[in-house]
Amino acid sequence: MNKKTIITALFALVAMAGHGQVHYRLEGNIGDSTITGKALVRDMYVHSGEIIDTVNIIKGIIEPVEGELSDTTICALIIGNMPEGKVIYLDRYLYPVFLGGGTTVFDGRTMRHPFLKGTTICEDYTLFHKTESEALNKWMMERIRKANGGPMQITTADMGREQTEQIEKTAIDIISRHTSDILGIYLLREGAINYLSPSTWLELFSKVEPWLMTKPTVYNMSSFKSMMEKTVKTSEGTMFVDMESEVDGHTCRLSDYVGKGRYVLADFWQSTCAPCLTQIPMMKSIYQRYNERGLTVLGIAVSEDAEKSRRAIEKHAITYPQLLNTQDQSSDAYGIQAIPYSILFAPDGTILARGLRGEEIEKKLEELFGE
Repeated sequence: MNKKTIITALFALVAMAGHGQVHYRLEGNIGDSTITGKALVRDMYVHSGEIIDTVNIIKGIIEPVEGELSDTTICALIIGNMPEGKVIYLDRYLYPVFLGGGTTVFDGRTMRHPFLKGTTICEDYTLFHKTESEALNKWMMERIRKANGGPMQITTADMGREQTEQIEKTAIDIISRHTSDILGIYLLREGAINYLSPSTWLELFSKVEPWLMTKPTVYNMSSFKSMMEKTVKTSEGTMFVDMESEVDGHTCRLSDYVGKGRYVLADFWQSTCAPCLTQIPMMKSIYQRYNERGLTVLGIAVSEDAEKSRRAIEKHAITYPQLLNTQDQSSDAYGIQAIPYSILFAPDGTILARGLRGEEIEKKLEELFGE
């Protein structure tokens, strides 16, 4: 008798917010006809992993299950036989399924992010991810076209405003209509955060009903809010905030470079960040083109010790100056949540631009230096 490899799929099941009992029904197709077995619906935000329900999967089909929920709950749907006691978890944030307030139909046959149907929350969540996927696919095709058969480095770090505008517009519309249920706060914390400006995020967050902030789904939201506020305080037109670090007994500061009469392009990076390393050739090219014309390219290594950064600097033959061992100061000072990230400072230390990516950086410098 052959042992089956454990087939585990992890989905987020989010119950529609409510102040009383919420009726739910789940049915659909997980997109894999080879899977037959029990699926445990487990609370993902309770450490004990409370089992909410059990469903049957027969050749990929979810047999309808229904019941009552007392509150908003984010769960993991774990599928398959487990003879070896082993569980393979997929990213729990990739496949949210909103459960409650009607019938939720899950269709995993259609796309990387499954279609959800049946309730307004499900339909709107699917709309967001369809919009995101279409924009990403369009951007990818454009990258392939520009490569014209040559080598191509693909990273969403250099997606420009043209590619993200529609995602942002859709996210704002959906969140604005869901400030009194879990979808709005979930998108603010998860899928939409990378497409909203900090000021827009804070405006939408201020409209979320206070009772939602008590839910486990929104853990760490105060930290997100703090980051956004720091980003707004260091927006374009404001004066730089200094940073300092100690390396080999010497104190180095951002102010050693910024506010000294030269433009400074700060590149926040880390040696284990693949998109950061992908951007290094562009930074090296910018340094060669503009260093003699009044621009300092400054690497700022974050969240790692100086030795790791030095090994990467040597490996990639980086010659522009570096501020090492800054640890988490980039997030503390500038609200930076993800890298690579760039900030362009004016000669007097004023922030000219921040968050520019890829070709946007080059276009901004061409504009500044009259090319």
